[in-house]
Amino acid sequence: MSTLSIERHKSKRAWVLLAVVIVLAGLNALNGATNYLRNAETFQEQGVTWLAVWGQGGLLWAILFFPFLITIRAASLTRMEHEQGNWRRLASYGAHLRVYRGKLLLLAGFVLCCQAAFIVVVAIASLLLGFELPPEAIAAMLCWGLLGAIGGMTVAAIQLVVGIIVRSYATAVAIGLVASVGSLMATLGGLDLLYPYAQAGVGMRVRALDWPTVPETFGFLVWNTLLIVAAVLIGRMVLRRKEH
Repeated sequence: MSTLSIERHKSKRAWVLLAVVIVLAGLNALNGATNYLRNAETFQEQGVTWLAVWGQGGLLWAILFFPFLITIRAASLTRMEHEQGNWRRLASYGAHLRVYRGKLLLLAGFVLCCQAAFIVVVAIASLLLGFELPPEAIAAMLCWGLLGAIGGMTVAAIQLVVGIIVRSYATAVAIGLVASVGSLMATLGGLDLLYPYAQAGVGMRVRALDWPTVPETFGFLVWNTLLIVAAVLIGRMVLRRKEH
């Protein structure tokens, strides 16, 4: 059985959090649809359709709810190892780094599921409002959703390190919550391009609502790659040196 399969088997109640993901994604899409209906005349004059749902619905999703959901998932993956003293046992026969890799892959799958859920509910809300979704609209949703997932992986990699260092589940979640709220302030302050927990919003274009330029895309990918690699290296170093 692969490490990923083992980690998935250990997460017996993951479906509960996935249900929460669907509910929150739906509520955010509903918020976007409601905002469109309130300002329908203005949006119609501007020729704005599904982008109104994506922008309004994606704002809080990308910079608050999505990072916090990742925080909860990451904390739950590390809590089980702390509670049973598994890190020390795994380290005794050299399996701790393999387990770490499995948890990272499981988080990547969770991030993709979150983004897939958001894209689907935004598409459904847009169709219910009578909007057409041509291929270019679907392509934008998929590309921006994927870029948002890359930003989400930045949060996942960092929070996994936090969960390894901090034994308390509540403390790890609290750190992620504060950092997620910080992304809201960073976005309002124009610092979202650099702030790690705001990267999902940058990738999803929830404020710009247009295609990123080539330099913007390159900069985004390079910055997030650096953050993810740095977090993974720190995580591996902590697992090698920390006395569990």
